[in-house]
Amino acid sequence: MIFKKNPSVIHIQKQHSINTSFYRLFTFLITINIFLISCTPTKKILYFQNLPEDTVLHNLVTKDFELKIKKGDVINIGVSSLSTESSGIFTAPQTSAGGSATTAAVGFLVDKNGDILYPKLGVIHVEGLTRDELKNRLLNDLLPYLKEPIVTVSFLNHKVIFMGELNGVVPMPTESMTIFEAISLSGGIPKTARKDNLLVIREIGTDKQFKRLNLDNSSVLYSPFFYLRPDDIVYVEPSKNKGGTNTQQIISYVTAGISFIFLILSRIK
Repeated sequence: MIFKKNPSVIHIQKQHSINTSFYRLFTFLITINIFLISCTPTKKILYFQNLPEDTVLHNLVTKDFELKIKKGDVINIGVSSLSTESSGIFTAPQTSAGGSATTAAVGFLVDKNGDILYPKLGVIHVEGLTRDELKNRLLNDLLPYLKEPIVTVSFLNHKVIFMGELNGVVPMPTESMTIFEAISLSGGIPKTARKDNLLVIREIGTDKQFKRLNLDNSSVLYSPFFYLRPDDIVYVEPSKNKGGTNTQQIISYVTAGISFIFLILSRIK
């Protein structure tokens, strides 16, 4: 006696087989998609890609300048000496960086005449002096009041501004810092940004200079903009393929489309 399978059972088995095949293919496609999207080419995170291994670069740009104190600067003057009881009055800040007592950075504000008001010494014209020149002047002027004084001078309101894919303000207490120091202090360039086309905007008097820097190339070490100046603005451009390469995006779309088609076909069958 021959038993024939119930047509409904056969249909259920076929449908189960189709669904199983579909889900296996769907899982495979999703896995491949996730893998491709998560992969970032190593080249994207390297600096100095044209630099040979174990080499020496000659005649690099050097930091051979000292900034002059200018109107609007806020400077910190630290004084210590063997006359410990008297030293404190010469380090007391007279104003804040923004002219407000609530501002965190406090120091001696260089007014519109290029002067600061200093304890005991009164008005001192500091515009046009370097930090070392002001320090040496104060060392000499404080001798009648302090025994063996030690003076330090630093800037409080100097900074570098980052815009674009990297946002933030980096304090600059000295004359300058390298582009890499500033980037590190800002948290590093994200993968969504271009390292080969940074724009540095620098104000020189009434002029503004614009310079492009390529961090993928060792030529940046020879650029006069390798050392940033106070109030430089660094614009970090977003990558043209931000969020993934074109190939990754195409594969993602194709995978999603194929998955959708298989889903529809499985429902129809």
